Amino acid sequence: MSEACYLGTDVGGTFTDLVFYTGSGEVHCFKVPSTPARPGASILEGIDEIRTALRLDAAAWRDMAHTHSSTVATNALIERKGARAGMIVTRGFRDLFELQRLAIPHPMRFDSRRPLPLIPRALVREVGGRIAADGGELDPLPEADAVAAAQELVAAGAEIAIVVLLHSYRNPAHERAVRDIVERHGIPLRLELSSEVWAQAREYERGVLTAVNASIRPIVEGYIERLDRGLAERAIGTPARVARSNGGAELAATMRQRPVVALLSGPAAGVAGAAAAAADAGWEAADLMTLDVGGTSADIGVIRSGRPVLSSEEHIADFPLLIPTIAVSSIGAGGGSILWLDPTGSLKVGPRSVGADPGPACYGTSGSRTPALTDAFLVAGLLAPGQRLGGKLPLQMAPAREALDTLAGPLGMSIEEVADGAIRVANALMAAEASNVLARRGVDAPRFRMVAFGGAGPLVAALLGDEIGIDAILIPPFPGGLSALGAARADLEGDLVEPVYERLGALDKDGLAGITAGLQARAAAWIEQAWLTSGDFTCLRTAFHAAHRATYGHANENAEIWLKELRAHITGRTPKPRVLPLRSEAAGISEGTRTVRLFRREVSARVHERAGLGIGQRITGPAIVNQMDTTTWIPAGWSSQVVPSGALVLERR
Repeated sequence: MSEACYLGTDVGGTFTDLVFYTGSGEVHCFKVPSTPARPGASILEGIDEIRTALRLDAAAWRDMAHTHSSTVATNALIERKGARAGMIVTRGFRDLFELQRLAIPHPMRFDSRRPLPLIPRALVREVGGRIAADGGELDPLPEADAVAAAQELVAAGAEIAIVVLLHSYRNPAHERAVRDIVERHGIPLRLELSSEVWAQAREYERGVLTAVNASIRPIVEGYIERLDRGLAERAIGTPARVARSNGGAELAATMRQRPVVALLSGPAAGVAGAAAAAADAGWEAADLMTLDVGGTSADIGVIRSGRPVLSSEEHIADFPLLIPTIAVSSIGAGGGSILWLDPTGSLKVGPRSVGADPGPACYGTSGSRTPALTDAFLVAGLLAPGQRLGGKLPLQMAPAREALDTLAGPLGMSIEEVADGAIRVANALMAAEASNVLARRGVDAPRFRMVAFGGAGPLVAALLGDEIGIDAILIPPFPGGLSALGAARADLEGDLVEPVYERLGALDKDGLAGITAGLQARAAAWIEQAWLTSGDFTCLRTAFHAAHRATYGHANENAEIWLKELRAHITGRTPKPRVLPLRSEAAGISEGTRTVRLFRREVSARVHERAGLGIGQRITGPAIVNQMDTTTWIPAGWSSQVVPSGALVLERR
């Protein structure tokens, strides 16, 4: 009988990470160049490389479980390259996307503007009829209005349209009627109903979520079709799964209906992978901050009691996301972030990135001399000339120095001072964002530990720890591929919402139990679970006031409580063997030293290869630990030890 095997992939800006592991926990990491012009092609190329390298038997290959995370949907939204979409709204609400929430992003700036709507006003049509706030029908929907709206949108060039009618979260009858009328009249217009994407109040946010779903849906469908076709050609018989923004996964076949749930699949898979890596290392039920530094951004997440924190208030590309997602905050401080001077001559890092092509100057892949943060790492000595990024791309010192020299002259500094300054600025940016993220969760940084991963996370983790007061950092065994590993180990997870919108005092036990039963019925395909059927209102009131006090610092226990909706987070456990721990007890020997110039100090650091480190081996800083997918910097004042799971734990002495 063939051993079970699992595959996880994560498509990044520069590299696509693939992690393959077996039922016994043996792990193999691969990196291939990403193919932005051909989404999904790099995954198939990586799969071919895995099969060639590992010589898998046909049965194991055919039955391999595989989960994929990708930035295809995210990039389409950010770059606004989605489908040309129209919108049908209740009469009087044509300016829903123009008014938004009347707030501007930066109130103190005169040039601040609200983001441009995903759907222009010229592609918005109104229909009559009205549903009341309690779900009752005030006015019937005129069939002629729906026909005229759909025909006009088709004539205007809309490929797809969303239907966002007032109070449809309480009663979707009118939205469904619009779809039925359009289909019955044979109008060639695909419709998305807001009540089916996410049935929650707040017309603007629900409309935005539906517009995002409609905009990216054709692109995601094309990506999944190419992926399915390529997998079938390679005789992989199991259905593909796609990582979701909530840290779980869903079958790609069902993801086609609501691709918006996978917008943040990559960062979410990374946080989920970090929680699993921490548990493997003995940090079960820990409170953690996660730091994922890649080519474009530094992503910061929070784990409480061993579980990633979910939020329904995240934003992407200036747009709110109502659906529960793993709370991740991103800033433009990745390895490819551009170094530049503002009008006052101050050194800045990001948020713009050089991208995968041409990449930082040290890649030497073109004649570009745009300086990036990775160039600063190389000049500072944290990276070495000839060191192969991802095991494939050798770093070059000469173009990195030439790029930084374009800033050294105007600043009146040496190239080394520019590199040092850039790293200090990036560290300050990450420290400010990390402090804000933790403050929003009501905690102080010293109470948390950190999990650092991504191509550059382990390189800057201790520097950030010094800045915000974190004393313990875990570097997983495969930091660069942790998002891919998180996808491979993901459970099937889903989220459902059932509208209530009643005062708690107006409900009785039977009424609440009936609503809960409806939610259970919708969740039956995921998992059978009974909850809140007892109608314990005292428990509900106590829990609400405790949560209010924890968030806002006070609670009015005499105030009436409004129950908005019931939600269910559904988890279907999937087989996932633990990563095989290290067997070696031998202590690795330092392979030499390297001079590191950092924060106006020059130190001699011992250099180690991570594969040569044994369990229990302790290294004191300053030291550098190299591996195929990342480099770990251990500053003076820090020490590190290899734990049985293979993770490297850094501690401030």
